[in-house]
Amino acid sequence: MLAGLLQEERAAVEALTQQLQREYEVLKTRDAPGLEQVAHEKRLCADHLRQLMSNRLDYLRTQGFTADKPGLAAYIAAALPADHSELAALAADLEAAAEQAHNQNEINGAVIAASRSYIERALTILTGRDPSDCLYDHGSRRNFGSSNSLISKA
Repeated sequence: MLAGLLQEERAAVEALTQQLQREYEVLKTRDAPGLEQVAHEKRLCADHLRQLMSNRLDYLRTQGFTADKPGLAAYIAAALPADHSELAALAADLEAAAEQAHNQNEINGAVIAASRSYIERALTILTGRDPSDCLYDHGSRRNFGSSNSLISKA
């Protein structure tokens, strides 16, 4: 049972990684309609992955193990010797796939941050504002000295 859950979860992580790689390509080309499509598909993949993770954690709980990484390790350690190596390999594959998805997500985040910075600098120049005359609000967004700034309210 757990082997099947781990295989399904790994396939879902790999599908999410593919969407993240597509997102990276779309971000590089600044294709807004393509980005909307990829974001929708990525959201579907992430929702599916959350459900599969929930299924695995529920299964571990029903078997008397904690719903976390140590619980999974304990389940694998308690498995029959014939199942032990398969489960350990599947868990390691899932972890490696999750790490790959995480790394691609970090890359995409860096691309988004760089694009945002570029756009903010361009807007600063286009609006004639002094780039050194900005503060940041609670959401880390630039807030140029205006009557609505947080400092003027304090």
